[in-house]
Amino acid sequence: MKNLLFLILFLFSFPLWAVTELSDINVTATENSNNETAQTPLLQSEIFLPAAPMQKQIRTKDALEIAGSNGDPLKSIQTFAGVVSTSNDSSGDIYIHGSKPRETLFNINHLRLGYIFHFGGLYSVIAPEAVDQIDAYLGGFDTTYEAMGAVVDITPKYPTGSNKGRIHIGMYDSDFAYDMKLGENTSLFVSARRSYFDLFADAILDGKLFEDDNDKTKKVTYTLFPQFYDMNFILAHKMENQDFALEFIRANDKLKINTNINKNKDPIATGKVETDTAFTTIGLRWNYYNDIYSAMTLLSYLDTDVDLDLFSANYYVNLNPQITTLYHQSVWSFDLHTPTIGFEINRNRTPIDAYATGKPTGNDFEELVTDQTPVRLNSVFVGVQYTFFAQDIWNITPTNHFRYGARVWKTDFQDFTSGIDLRLAWVHDFDDTLTLSFAVGKYSQFPENSYLVEGFGNPKINTSEFSIHYAFNITKTFENASQLIVEPYFKSFDNLVIDDAFEKYKAIGEGKASGVDVTYVANFQSIDMTLAYTYIKTRRQLFTNDTTQYRFQGDIPHTFQLSTKYRFSNQWRISSLLRLNSGTPYTPIIATEDFEYQGKTYKRPIYGAYYSQRLPALFDWDIQFGKTYYHKTNSIEYSIELMNFSSLFKKSIQAYTYDDNYKRDGEVTGLGFLPALHITYRF
Repeated sequence: MKNLLFLILFLFSFPLWAVTELSDINVTATENSNNETAQTPLLQSEIFLPAAPMQKQIRTKDALEIAGSNGDPLKSIQTFAGVVSTSNDSSGDIYIHGSKPRETLFNINHLRLGYIFHFGGLYSVIAPEAVDQIDAYLGGFDTTYEAMGAVVDITPKYPTGSNKGRIHIGMYDSDFAYDMKLGENTSLFVSARRSYFDLFADAILDGKLFEDDNDKTKKVTYTLFPQFYDMNFILAHKMENQDFALEFIRANDKLKINTNINKNKDPIATGKVETDTAFTTIGLRWNYYNDIYSAMTLLSYLDTDVDLDLFSANYYVNLNPQITTLYHQSVWSFDLHTPTIGFEINRNRTPIDAYATGKPTGNDFEELVTDQTPVRLNSVFVGVQYTFFAQDIWNITPTNHFRYGARVWKTDFQDFTSGIDLRLAWVHDFDDTLTLSFAVGKYSQFPENSYLVEGFGNPKINTSEFSIHYAFNITKTFENASQLIVEPYFKSFDNLVIDDAFEKYKAIGEGKASGVDVTYVANFQSIDMTLAYTYIKTRRQLFTNDTTQYRFQGDIPHTFQLSTKYRFSNQWRISSLLRLNSGTPYTPIIATEDFEYQGKTYKRPIYGAYYSQRLPALFDWDIQFGKTYYHKTNSIEYSIELMNFSSLFKKSIQAYTYDDNYKRDGEVTGLGFLPALHITYRF
């Protein structure tokens, strides 16, 4: 049932206002080099405040060489201190500083995405060659961003007319990318990727995805094995002090399965689960720059289409958010000040046609589907939001830097109120080797649309959820260029939308999160090493009639990670990622009660104290081998990934299974040992 609930959660993962503002990055092209040990410099915009708290950056080349990335640079964010996962594989949810997955927003340099990962985490929707850098802001970020928890800003690789490309063949997918010169100042980047495990799945799986070891009649079969594709193109034209770009991204995910594993526990939750999810985003971007001024204007349109058919009861949801956005940002660079002003106008039109039960809350003590009354909804929701932001970076002295600003918004959707977020950060450089910084601010986010619409939610909700961030950073650089970074933090959460017995939901929930992230980075000749430790304690209110704040899935107190890379020579390398974290909290089943459905008696679970028990600790070990051969300006790389290598000697328990009487009878484990071969040819 857990996987079925995830699918329902996924279709409602498109808030009416998924408005994350991402800083404009001035991209400098770097030609390919035969020197694998050369460090590619990080990209930083004019409004980037070095040494401010909770900022993580990584270039694509380094991200791909992290063990377990499986050819996807966005997987690298799971290795940052402060990021915890409920699993050792791609299906696990990511929690950042106590923020739930939907509270972390992904964009591509302000360009919106319908979703970021295929099937919730298998691969990102952006081809690796289309990504230049990944910036993760885990808290305390500036006013150009709108999110309650964290932001991941993906810098695209804009074309330079290099006439270079890449062909990648993997065990589960392949992709192609090419940067071509169309004219003296005009270039085009194109890329495409498709999974193809579905093409030979029948020969391996014989149509079955799961079979109950204790009852062979219970199984999950497929009629369309999960498949996906994505494509990107960027048409760029450069002029003396300005450039233009037309950007396009398309992604699609499909699956069709049948399940009867709940036939004796939740009889309605049986039958088909079919989903076809896609999005298309297109943006027209204009950049202008001179010695003291830069500007970026982006006009974009995002069309997301979610079609979901569920169970023999013929539940369905057809959701089609269409978001048009006009974004502008202006930055001036003076001796002591770097002021920024900008605005964003979003128009959201979302047709919804549904016959289904309400959206799951994501808790592990959900009502049975059979106990819920389905709702019929056929409406179109339209709203416009206006946002203005302004900030300044003031270099008070050569060693003291102050960032302060505000973000103001107003929307005409239903009866929502306007709001303002104030944010500031301070950085003090004691010397070249020691820096101290602090950030505080309010971070608001629009609730999920399913909480607000008649039938599924409560249309009386008229306020945004928000969090107050307090973040600190101490960075010490040693003589050997190694660094120790210590980042304590505290977050409060307010106006959280939580369950209400009478009106389904109310925005009165509270919560908190506190912890510390510790990162040690060292380079010893041919060895790169990153040691990361995350401590977190987080609690949230679950019900309006109970002010108790409970721990939840994101409360994983301790996470240790050791990432290493060793270069044997200019061609050979081996990398390793070891991860150990506390088990995920879960709610125990302590008893059952009988209920009747269509003349038959079934058992309904009775839960104990919410999230009062914890699964065993998770241990994961990924290994990557790589070798690159060079010939003139071309290269071919062979890499082998040994993902979840630790599963050969230690199980990764993600949940427990129960028989028809809710007696524990087994375990749900993560993906087992998963080897992968990648061949990448660059020309």
